Amino acid sequence: MRRVQGSTRSGTAASRLPPLLFALAAAGAAAAQQAAPAVDDARWPAHASVATYRVINLGAGQLSALPKINAKGQVVFSTFPGPVSRGYFYDGAVVRDIGTLGGAETVALDLNNAGQVTGGSYLADGSEHAFVWSAGAGMLDLGVLPGAANARGMAINEPGVVTGTSEGVPVFFPHAFRWSRVDGIENLGAFASWLPSFGTALNDAGLITGNADTPDNRRHAFAWTRGGGLLDIDTLGSAYSEGVAVGARGEVAGNRLDAASGLYRAFFWTRAGGMRDLGAAGGTESFVMAMSPNAQVAALVNRADGAQRAAYWTRAGGLRQIGTLGGLSSRVLSINDKGQLVGLADDATQASLAFLWSARTGMLDLNRRLRHAPPGLVLDAALAINDSGAIVASSNAGLVLLKPGRGNRDGHAVGPIEAPELARVGAPVQASVAWVDPDGTGTRSIAWSWGDGSGGTGKMRLANGAGSARASHSYAAPGIYPVTATIVDGSGRSTAVSQNVVVTAPGDIAGQGAMLSPLGADLRAPRHVGKARFSLVVPAAAAVAGASTARGQGRLWFDLPGLNLRSDDLRLVGREGGRHLFEGSATNGGAGGYRVRLAATAGAPGARQDRFGLTVWRTDPGTRADTVVYDSLRGAQAGGALVEGSIAGR
Repeated sequence: MRRVQGSTRSGTAASRLPPLLFALAAAGAAAAQQAAPAVDDARWPAHASVATYRVINLGAGQLSALPKINAKGQVVFSTFPGPVSRGYFYDGAVVRDIGTLGGAETVALDLNNAGQVTGGSYLADGSEHAFVWSAGAGMLDLGVLPGAANARGMAINEPGVVTGTSEGVPVFFPHAFRWSRVDGIENLGAFASWLPSFGTALNDAGLITGNADTPDNRRHAFAWTRGGGLLDIDTLGSAYSEGVAVGARGEVAGNRLDAASGLYRAFFWTRAGGMRDLGAAGGTESFVMAMSPNAQVAALVNRADGAQRAAYWTRAGGLRQIGTLGGLSSRVLSINDKGQLVGLADDATQASLAFLWSARTGMLDLNRRLRHAPPGLVLDAALAINDSGAIVASSNAGLVLLKPGRGNRDGHAVGPIEAPELARVGAPVQASVAWVDPDGTGTRSIAWSWGDGSGGTGKMRLANGAGSARASHSYAAPGIYPVTATIVDGSGRSTAVSQNVVVTAPGDIAGQGAMLSPLGADLRAPRHVGKARFSLVVPAAAAVAGASTARGQGRLWFDLPGLNLRSDDLRLVGREGGRHLFEGSATNGGAGGYRVRLAATAGAPGARQDRFGLTVWRTDPGTRADTVVYDSLRGAQAGGALVEGSIAGR
């Protein structure tokens, strides 16, 4: 079984990435705790010099890519509303599905201030093409490079130029591309014609960065310009380097693997000064996470004590750690031109919460900066910020926009569905949801969908600019069911929130929750890190090694950005104490040909340390060769400890 060749060469940098375990939204403890009081709670007086925010629900479902926000407060994001990814655009008033190129799936990855979106979308024949979408023109197919099968746009600048990667130039080797309306799609080449290259970011002047393989079996960051072509910018002799972001004046920030020490370091490159190692701010390793157009860097530092810290770099101040919310670790995900950083940080209980940081204010818990927050809402990570201070965050009620200032006519703000994660067949499942109506638009209706084909309207309670509803339902068969509540306000605007419920019979092995997907586990995108959610139920009879049952095999749902696995035929292949090993076939985003190996451990009662790990591979229909695409079981018999939820088994 070979490992997939993603954005780093198999057996080199990708397979030796350090265990950089951090969550995009590690809300395990946060979801269980009381929501942090908003600023209109007298116990938490407002910080007069810092903005407060209204909450706007954007969408439910697991993210298939990180969201982006532009200067106008428009947002592009991608989620899994079902088995495949869909792209969405929020125009400042409503959210719309941007459609596809004829297939079932779209992943939206970047957005400019004109409201143009790029990413990848599937055609009816199953191939993926890069696209540019706008509200006025719809989705434009950018095609692929000659001889290629697929392409995906990764970034778009203000003039509407796109960069990304097209696969199959020549066969099996991807090449970076540039697209514009004038020039069409162009091959940026590579350091040798038979080697791969990958385009990741560009600025408004057209400088493109990414990385490409070298003839001496390394992979180096590059800078491409029309006049200079593809330039190897790794002047430090790294074993591996990648360009992550481009500044307005042509600066490139990224990450490098030091050939001598085997440690990762953030770097900053200019044409005049070459590549500069940014150090580790007292830690052991550093990583660039984002860079603003005016070349301020948001970074992450690995410390010798195993903790991770968000960090901030400027030319004048160098790299420095920016602290936590009272816990061990913090992680930054976005930065704007004003030097405001957002991400997630541990509090004193080790719950991960969304933060905002600046040199003036220090680190602030965004949960304490909300006005008219709906009951039960917990922001677990801030994912993107624009120069006006609008923030996109993940929460236990889905993706939300935090809009600074007073605002009006933004619709209801809806909190999470409160329902048990595990339930028994035939037993009533009690679900509730609450919302606030700060604009006084009123509430027309609520509709419940139970995920088994049934639904209902439910009863509402409305008073003093707030509302709530409760409903009950019993399931006839074990399985995994998405429960959805859709609230329609007085203007006709609808907002939906959802939560999965795992329904079991006596003796079943079942679980639901989240584990931390480590850096390097996703072999197609080894820089991805974050929380992966799972739902699992295996019938009692099928939880006997080698057994087959009339009721069917086990079921697994596993989600993280870019991986949306569904298996309906899990079977037990081994057991040791509370550890169960399962195997089965799976689809990913609706596409078949995948297989999974799952290790699930139910910890001892009273001292629970439930664990979850997964290996995913795909069999080539032509060669029958197996290629690993995801593996969180390497180096650990039973995967990682759960950060949310539990596993129950015999």
